[in-house]
Amino acid sequence: MRKSRRADDGGDARLDLHLEREHPIMSTGAIHLLRLIHIVGGVFWVGSVLFLSFYLIPTVQALGPAAGPFMDHLTRVRKLPVGLVLATLLTLASGVLLVWLDSAHFQGAWFRSGPGMTFTAGGTLALVSGVIGFLVSSPTARRLGTLAAAARAAGQPTPDQLQEIQRLQTRLATVGILNAVLLVLATAAMATARYVG
Repeated sequence: MRKSRRADDGGDARLDLHLEREHPIMSTGAIHLLRLIHIVGGVFWVGSVLFLSFYLIPTVQALGPAAGPFMDHLTRVRKLPVGLVLATLLTLASGVLLVWLDSAHFQGAWFRSGPGMTFTAGGTLALVSGVIGFLVSSPTARRLGTLAAAARAAGQPTPDQLQEIQRLQTRLATVGILNAVLLVLATAAMATARYVG
């Protein structure tokens, strides 16, 4: 593996952790496209989770049943949960491929380096957030949309429906904050990993 410019300047030799070297399997253009997918998908994923957690869900909770048609349209018609799942999958899959390329096909030395450990920590946080999103957030949002549609069809929610809606909103808010924290930490790790000595 090629050493960094710092080694040529007489500094400590360390792994070259930049995707500047040529890869026999993937062209430079394909690597740039992969990074673009990773960054754009990540921006959509993280931005959506932050907006939902700190603005949208608290507003929906404050409005109560009146927010039902809005949530129904957002989840069932506009399919926000589907968009978030796609963005999450694209971000995670492209991230794994970038790590595979950057680490020269998962070489152990890369993972023991400062950048390698930082990228791995960030990727792990993002993966945990993704799993929570798949297993908790998306099903909860879909269930909320279904309940909202049923309540609207009946004219107003029943007491049982209202209690279930409130319970699901509380779960979505709690999980949303957790995901927001995980993704902010993951983003911070990704943004600084290449500069960790």
